[in-house]
Order: sequence, then structure tokens, then C-alpha cells
Amino acid sequence: MCFAKGGVGIIRQDLYIDLKSTKNELLLNQGKRWSGLPSGKPEVVIFFKGGVWSLQFLPEDFALSEAVIISFETNKVRFFDFAKMSGCYYNKF
Repeated sequence: MCFAKGGVGIIRQDLYIDLKSTKNELLLNQGKRWSGLPSGKPEVVIFFKGGVWSLQFLPEDFALSEAVIISFETNKVRFFDFAKMSGCYYNKF
């Protein structure tokens, strides 16, 4: 279990989770945001080379060893960083 600060959970230096958002939302480098389904709806996305990808539309050069899998669930957000071979989960607020 990881602990968020101010409603934001860190995955790595260039990727954060907004746990208070009304949507499944990630905060990326340079102030960019990615928004998905409404919060509470299950959704799985992949963070790879600075972008967020759905499972159906991965880039040609995709390598799982460089990716982070993020699973938005009803009351948790789980992630696993394959580059570091580590993961954790945050409880949603």
C-alpha cells in the first residue's frame, strides 16, 4: 500500500495519479493530463514513452519492460512499473 499526499499518488517522477478526480486521471510531465472513464469505472491503461495507451492501440515499438500498467478499480488504483519491477496501490478518496 502506498500513501498519497494531497490526493495525488506518485508512480514515478513523470507519472502521478489524481485520486480525487471525478475521472480516472493521470498527471504527466510538463503539466499534461490524461483522463479516462468516470472514477469508479474499471479501466486499465499503459504508460509508455511519456504517453498513455489503451490495450488495443499500442505503438509499434512497445516493450513491456519499459512500461507501467495502471489499473483503475472501484476503490483502488493499482500499478506495476516493469522497468523497476515494483508496484503498489493507492486507495481512492
